[in-house]
Amino acid sequence: MVDGSSSISNTGAMNSRRHFVRSKETLGEKDMILTLEGPFPKVFPGQFAMLSSVEHWPVQLPRPLSYFDVEPGNAGWARFLIKVIGPGTRALASAEIGAEVCVTGPLGRGFDLWKDSEPVCIAGGVGLAPFLLLARERKAAGMPPLKILFGGANQAALVGQQAFPQGAVDWELSTDDGSEGFEGNVLELYRSLLSQGQVSANSPVLCCGPDPMMAAVARFCADQGTPCSVSLETMMACGYGVCNGCSVPVRGEGRFAGKTYARTCVDGPVFDAGELLWP
Repeated sequence: MVDGSSSISNTGAMNSRRHFVRSKETLGEKDMILTLEGPFPKVFPGQFAMLSSVEHWPVQLPRPLSYFDVEPGNAGWARFLIKVIGPGTRALASAEIGAEVCVTGPLGRGFDLWKDSEPVCIAGGVGLAPFLLLARERKAAGMPPLKILFGGANQAALVGQQAFPQGAVDWELSTDDGSEGFEGNVLELYRSLLSQGQVSANSPVLCCGPDPMMAAVARFCADQGTPCSVSLETMMACGYGVCNGCSVPVRGEGRFAGKTYARTCVDGPVFDAGELLWP
């Protein structure tokens, strides 16, 4: 890992419990926030859980979702930002208030709080999910607002911002069609801000979103020598390293010396971008 970018994990606190649906909030056509009653253990920014509805679950395996938010203090609820794209996520989205959902987590390695630097977060779509807890924890520690560059195809794709605490984030928005903020993709926005001196190439980048976006950001950061960590959205089947279904190619250096693959669920989902072999 790059100095200062070590990831953190509390996989030892992993547990499986049934939780009741507390509320649902629809965000546009395909996105929603699912809130479940607690209690929940300590969750680090970037960790995830495996979710499945107890009744009428239409597929064999649970679905991996980043923790979007957890109630500060007593963890009486947790929220998950969901993009409804298949039968599993549709089942979670259609669960009635009071219905039971099985949650296994927290799982994986999350982002460090980067207390010795000011990161630039680059998010695409529901890749915004890992950054709410990071913004909340930084605000509680009295740190400056978290810089988030958030991009999508259009204004309707920029969902989830309203959940962030007021004053916790310095937002920069981009849309491919120019309907909100900068016209262009989020990497083009980042490059524009660099050229204007509004962000520094020395500031580490934390990135989450579609794989092509993360690959492009990772390559750009490597070219300019900027530390970069990515939170992969690889499909996972078990969540704790048994099935090897979420394996990704790695360079075989550092913590993966002599290896050709790493498991996203236990070795990630947060990786130093330089550890991975990008397509």
